[in-house]
Amino acid sequence: MIAKEEFLKKYNISEDLFRSAEMTWEDLCDIYEDFHGNKHNKYEGILKDFTETYLEDMNKGREDGEERIKVHSIHSRVKDPEHLIAKIIRKKQENQNKYRKLNKMNYEKFITDLIGIRCLILFKADWKSFHKYIISQFENEADCYIKDSLRDFDDDENHFYIAEKPKVHIRNGDARDIYDELLPPACILDGKVYRSVHYIIKYKGVYLEIQVRTLFEEGWGEVDHAVIYPYFQNDQVLKEYTELLNRLSGLADEMGSFFCRLKEMETGNNNSPSDAHEKQETLDETKKTGPDHHTSIPVRKQSINTLNDCLQSVLNE
Repeated sequence: MIAKEEFLKKYNISEDLFRSAEMTWEDLCDIYEDFHGNKHNKYEGILKDFTETYLEDMNKGREDGEERIKVHSIHSRVKDPEHLIAKIIRKKQENQNKYRKLNKMNYEKFITDLIGIRCLILFKADWKSFHKYIISQFENEADCYIKDSLRDFDDDENHFYIAEKPKVHIRNGDARDIYDELLPPACILDGKVYRSVHYIIKYKGVYLEIQVRTLFEEGWGEVDHAVIYPYFQNDQVLKEYTELLNRLSGLADEMGSFFCRLKEMETGNNNSPSDAHEKQETLDETKKTGPDHHTSIPVRKQSINTLNDCLQSVLNE
């Protein structure tokens, strides 16, 4: 473990923030050494096993005509030990009540993303097939959800289950129809800075987190993580630019979804005369749209803004 002063500077942690975490540097070093020296390899093995068992070939054995699970790519990692220490400091500062009892002996019961898996999808609607798949593979009962990190930790390493209700993080104004189809309102959290769907799963005695994002959401997230999160969240200039990039990534996703629906009509998925008429109206409206013309495109009984409308919305926010 590097020296305290070097660590605080590296992760932009002030002395006041460090003190507010109410943990000694020696205690944090003990957690670092335990995870780095004793646990990291164990977690790597569990990650490998989980990936091979559940993610490498999700469509294996599925019948012809059965809904395919549409995942573009998968990234995973076991948490870096230094990042773990920085997270503990910030979490204890943000919510001392929840993390007050965290120590070397029990930190694995509090930190639920020591294993992180990110499943990237091409279109927003592709989330639905993944959600149905993951729910079918693991017990999902509210009685198993974590309410108290110590009391609710199940020591049975053979009990595999979803340990928190799935959480959808969206920005204000984002479409939420696809999530409302499969999740109760309490699972959909708007007003967030970023977009992502989170699952916490208990597997072989440890927690792991799965995030599902589109490629555009991931692009924004990588830029934001490299520049701002979690060490420069108070820099107003950087925040202003990352929020603009975030809005543009949302626009790109909306356009991607529009292209996907348009392709479905092009390839003959909707062959009725009314669908053909609707498609032609959509194309005609798109062609008519100019810099000063605002209109909504009707596609499958759902209003989809034109590119010009979306850009104007971004610029006017």
